[in-house]
Amino acid sequence: MGQFNRRAALRAATAWGATALALASPLAARAQAGGAGRIEERLRQLGITLPASGPAPVANYVPTLRHHNTVYVAGQIPFKAPGELLHRGRVGAELTLEQGRASARLVGINMLALLKRELGDLDRVAGVLRIDGFVSSANDFTQQPQVMNGISDLMVEVFGDAGRHTRTAVGVNVLPLNAPCEINAEFSLRA
Repeated sequence: MGQFNRRAALRAATAWGATALALASPLAARAQAGGAGRIEERLRQLGITLPASGPAPVANYVPTLRHHNTVYVAGQIPFKAPGELLHRGRVGAELTLEQGRASARLVGINMLALLKRELGDLDRVAGVLRIDGFVSSANDFTQQPQVMNGISDLMVEVFGDAGRHTRTAVGVNVLPLNAPCEINAEFSLRA
């Protein structure tokens, strides 16, 4: 066995400490800034304020489920406050395309709040994998993809290229509480 070199060990420990301090500095700065990370700063720039915790479940399910490096977000409808939907009705009948898009965007904002509650930090999201949307539609309404662009555009605005995802947009006759859309999603996490 080689002889213990106290000077080399001290240099290594000092270098490791400096590296640890350099790595911890962004975390310490974030903690002092109230936890605002890159994604939360982007939300601020977009003028988006997340609800405190996201909508509570309205039936027997959990709103989010983490499995390995994926978070699944259960079907969400556009609540603007507890028990209060942004709009009610079918797109193309009682509601316009723009009201449908606004509803889908609000679902996305609520999903971000649910993710923040689940993860603590939205910077842990590596990407948006999949979004499935159901749009309550008039019989002759065929613009479900344009309604779903409300949430898709939001995810790209917030996460950049990591917000690009696969998607389904389906027209249906009716949704719970007469909501105009119900959307679920899958997000990948940083290791």
